Amino acid sequence: MKLVMLCGGVGGARAALALYENLARHSLTFLVNTGDDFRHLGLEIWPDWDTVYYHLAGLNDPVRGWGRADEGTRAMEELARFGGPHWFHLGDRDLALHVFRSWVLKEGWDRRRIAVHLAEQASLRCTVLPLTEQGTDTRIQTRDGRVMEFQQWFVKEQGGPAVERVLTRSTGQTPLTEGVLESLREADVLLMAPSNPYLSLGPMLAHPELQAVVRKLDIPRLAVSPLIGGKAVKGPLDRLIESLSDFRGQQAIAHYWAGWVDGLMLPGDEIATVPEPPLRLLEGPTLLSTPAARKEFCQALERAWEALP
Repeated sequence: MKLVMLCGGVGGARAALALYENLARHSLTFLVNTGDDFRHLGLEIWPDWDTVYYHLAGLNDPVRGWGRADEGTRAMEELARFGGPHWFHLGDRDLALHVFRSWVLKEGWDRRRIAVHLAEQASLRCTVLPLTEQGTDTRIQTRDGRVMEFQQWFVKEQGGPAVERVLTRSTGQTPLTEGVLESLREADVLLMAPSNPYLSLGPMLAHPELQAVVRKLDIPRLAVSPLIGGKAVKGPLDRLIESLSDFRGQQAIAHYWAGWVDGLMLPGDEIATVPEPPLRLLEGPTLLSTPAARKEFCQALERAWEALP
């Protein structure tokens, strides 16, 4: 059975790890958000892809949730001493990945080749593809009238300025990475990870070619809510819901995914918080902090997609 999951951020990375630990690895394809990708210090940075990759490879920092474990800080300390921009932290080991990726891009590699090479280096037995061949330039329009690059808003400004709209530019002109459409057309199940729908998954689905294929798929399509107890585990999702949705909590997530998927998985005790649901609600645990919890999550996922038409 072939599974494809759209994912980004820490929530998506943890869900990817859950599938990788508990399901047939060779059957898994993870399509990762490229809306956060940008160039910094002359280097090609893929924040969401790197987070998913580090989790699957067992290299992630479990405390922060992002970046490498056993990481050094000397490069950023020197950069700060020189007066360079150090607001976007790159650890010493992490920096090596960005240097390598930037180098091979200049040597003519495409993104699929880079992703496959790095997966092989980590002995991964699944497919992890960046969605597009270039970043799709997610930007934030704030309520005070500014338009900010995503990383400036999210990292430099710590997600502080109130959001009016999330903008995704250049999607129509940016080709999908080789293998993305093929994986979708061969899939038996499509999953939407418990990622931030506005910042991670929405920018992916804004791509017109991807959007057209996802809407036509005649397979079970299931989203997983990123909320627990009606609140985000971490990150700015709660504030984004207040700014961008007419609903609150799980009801906002259900209405976001209506029309995109056949069902939404969320904690069973929260189903009643979604009156007149616009799509089918399915019960399942979504806190993925331990191996046992991730196993239970995958068991619930299998029950959920088997219940869908």
